[in-house]
Amino acid sequence: MSATRIAAQQGIAPLDVALMRYSIPAILLLPVWISTLRKLKQAPKWAIIAMLGWGAPFLWFVTASLQESNVVYLATIVPCTMPIFAVLAEKVFFNQQPTQTQLIGFALIALAALLVVLNAIFGGSISLSSLVLMFLAAAGWAAYVVAFRHTGLTAAQGAAWVCVASTLAILAIKLVSGAELLPLSTDQIIFNAIAQGFLSGFVAVLLYTIAIDKLGPARAASFSVLMPSLGSLFAWLWLKETPSTYSLLALALGTLGVAVINGIIKTKRLS
Repeated sequence: MSATRIAAQQGIAPLDVALMRYSIPAILLLPVWISTLRKLKQAPKWAIIAMLGWGAPFLWFVTASLQESNVVYLATIVPCTMPIFAVLAEKVFFNQQPTQTQLIGFALIALAALLVVLNAIFGGSISLSSLVLMFLAAAGWAAYVVAFRHTGLTAAQGAAWVCVASTLAILAIKLVSGAELLPLSTDQIIFNAIAQGFLSGFVAVLLYTIAIDKLGPARAASFSVLMPSLGSLFAWLWLKETPSTYSLLALALGTLGVAVINGIIKTKRLS
């Protein structure tokens, strides 16, 4: 999140950030996606298309939103509201009913999102346009989560194919538009190659795959509750973005909601 905020502050186009984010892991994960061509062909076509919403569109929305917003708001909105979009999609398309525990978590997350919306309306350190982009990013991530469950791919395989598809899409857009392939300085290329491509795109996927193997999918996914807090902490330490009491309250409510949904905090303890 902080690395993407730096890219946005430097005026790097979202499409160029996305290219750095996805092209490098597409190359590094070559053995993963090449070996799963047959499995990909067997997956439902709608699931493959929906799964790609977490690729280039997701990072485009995130980068664009951080042009006029601090990281703490992105950390509150995107990872916290994603489960709501995912469950809504499961309800609409697969008629799966949310549990009582999920509803409690959703209420906490909705309250956190409301605080951020009010902050945007009354001239806080986030604009309404940035907020809309964050919600779109969360919806794209949710599309990936829901679709991924129906593809039969592993975590690494799904991420690898998203990287490949996103890279090809970005290259096609640049070719058609006649845009320069990578209009960045050498320092910007090195920084984003390491932060976006290697660490976020490759290392994170590799470690998450290992975590799933060691802990199981449910326990590994529960660690997502740390994402909002760690994202805001890095922004504070690295970018000197000191969060306000108001934004910390929204962050705490959103994180609590995710913890409830993931079963880390039992609802009985809240009563």
